Amino acid sequence: MKTKFTSIAFATFFSVFFLSSCDIIKDKVFASFSANGAEINFTIDVITNTTTVSSLGSSTINLNMDSIIKSQTGDAFSLEDIESINVQECKLTILNPDTENNFANFEEGQVFFNTNTNPTPLIIASGPNPDVYSDSWLIPVDASVNLKPYLLGTQLNYNISGKARRATTKPLNCKLSVKFKIN
Repeated sequence: MKTKFTSIAFATFFSVFFLSSCDIIKDKVFASFSANGAEINFTIDVITNTTTVSSLGSSTINLNMDSIIKSQTGDAFSLEDIESINVQECKLTILNPDTENNFANFEEGQVFFNTNTNPTPLIIASGPNPDVYSDSWLIPVDASVNLKPYLLGTQLNYNISGKARRATTKPLNCKLSVKFKIN
């Protein structure tokens, strides 16, 4: 009986030690990295209303984060092994700016995100914009939001909204680039 109890105790200790050691080793071996999450082209129609926030553009892309993680880690890790995925950068670029039509026309903006596994929209970037000529805009991101539960899906939806400071006189061809930090 004493031998049986000792064997069970040893097996339990070994299992707990081995499993916790695997997590420690994974944490030591896995190096965080950045990955592009989206590069979306869209057009902002001529803006005539400066009193309300309006949708500037939206798009859906297919992205398999599990495949990205496996390719970046030589198949050593998968999405299941990752603790968190956060937005690192959210950048809008106007491809056809001019002095009357650029990001100075917009006073604030937001980027919403959802996926086919989590349809609840989440704001991943939001903030004011200075009243100076610019063809690009780094919208401040909330790097503390863990998107891993969203990225179990492979269909990513982005919706960009904003409030105009001044009207525009032409459609603006734009690109949204989103970069993720994988930890």
